[in-house]
Amino acid sequence: MDLEVQYEVACGLDVHSATIAACLVRNGPKGSPLYEARSFPTTLRGLTDLRDWLVAEKCQAVGMEATGVYWMPVYSNLEGHVHLVVGNPSHMKNLRGHKTDRKDAKWIASLMRHGLIRPSFVPPPVFRNARALTRARRQLIEARTAVRNEILRGLASQGLPLAKVLTNVFGVSGMAILEALAEGRSVKEELPKLVHRSVLAKLPALQAAIEAPLEEVPRVLLALGLKRHEELEDHIQDMERRIETQLLPHRDVKGRLMAIPGISTTAANVILAELGVDMSPWPTAAHIAAWAGLAPGSRESGGKRMAASTRKGNTHLKTMLVEAASAAVRTKSCHLKNTFHRLRARMGYKKAIVAMAHKLLVIIYTLLTKNREYEEPKLSQTLSEKARKRAVKKRIEDLKRLGYLVEIKEIPTEAPPEKKKDKSKKVSKSA
Repeated sequence: MDLEVQYEVACGLDVHSATIAACLVRNGPKGSPLYEARSFPTTLRGLTDLRDWLVAEKCQAVGMEATGVYWMPVYSNLEGHVHLVVGNPSHMKNLRGHKTDRKDAKWIASLMRHGLIRPSFVPPPVFRNARALTRARRQLIEARTAVRNEILRGLASQGLPLAKVLTNVFGVSGMAILEALAEGRSVKEELPKLVHRSVLAKLPALQAAIEAPLEEVPRVLLALGLKRHEELEDHIQDMERRIETQLLPHRDVKGRLMAIPGISTTAANVILAELGVDMSPWPTAAHIAAWAGLAPGSRESGGKRMAASTRKGNTHLKTMLVEAASAAVRTKSCHLKNTFHRLRARMGYKKAIVAMAHKLLVIIYTLLTKNREYEEPKLSQTLSEKARKRAVKKRIEDLKRLGYLVEIKEIPTEAPPEKKKDKSKKVSKSA
């Protein structure tokens, strides 16, 4: 059976770092497809020529693969002129042995012509810019962590185990000690003045930890590490200011997100940058959970369902939601905390925390879809019927393992006592 043609004129793009292979397909005289292939450079002039060509040929839809970052300038240049579809490369693979740029473009054009490319989510330009900023901030955080680990390794190699004494080596007291060591000053003499009063109880342990002298080369490396650390701190603060400015028009939505337990300012910024405010690309909460990589995989064969790990999805959103879930389950008087402890007893910490991240995403999707404020549900004093049966079954199994035979009898609920009628009042009335 022939597939129905969705677009009379469609185009497939095979995008690379230097060139773009484009293939235009249209209906021929007898209904058979006619293909026209061209190649364009990825320069501004080349992208402009590609756009003018597609507009002149009255192209209705353009499909391309989401390969790395190469598709982004092409998408920005064509946005608003033609209907664009960015697809997952794993869903658009051609047959083995058919791998050339022109054949790939022709294959994508054929898929696009029949509407067989499932579109990936591409946020509007405002949120694309916010994405770039939040992801750059994450890279800076990772770079700062690498510098901190390098400094700690250098100190440990010189017999200065500060990390064993101070909870945060890069806090106020730790940074003062590190700067003194980098400058070659006598740290043991200045130590009472360097540390904060909250660390005075650890003064003897600190004096014992910095008894070993710091030689010249490790001191130079420590000074270089501290300089890099300071530069990264400045870059992170600048990036956070830019993120706040970028998302300023959506501060109301951000405030609603921050009302959810566990979601901080940083988490709200990442969620807004990755999702935006329009939830229409995802028909249901199950779709957005699968897109984020927080839904269990589906693996069934021969009528048997087998264990499957969570699907691949948006790594940036998933990691932030897991961090937010870890904070939410430590919040007092929060229904998420009670749900987490119930799940943890059954499936373990890791699976339970991912389940709570999934629950947070469903809450966010519901709030943004229905344009509602977050309201903490009332904590139920009694378990649900399903949870009650599960708790009873677990306790019976625990007692059987200990060698006890258990017989369950439900305690009958007593009817409330009837109120006694006051006969004295009746007598007084009759009198």
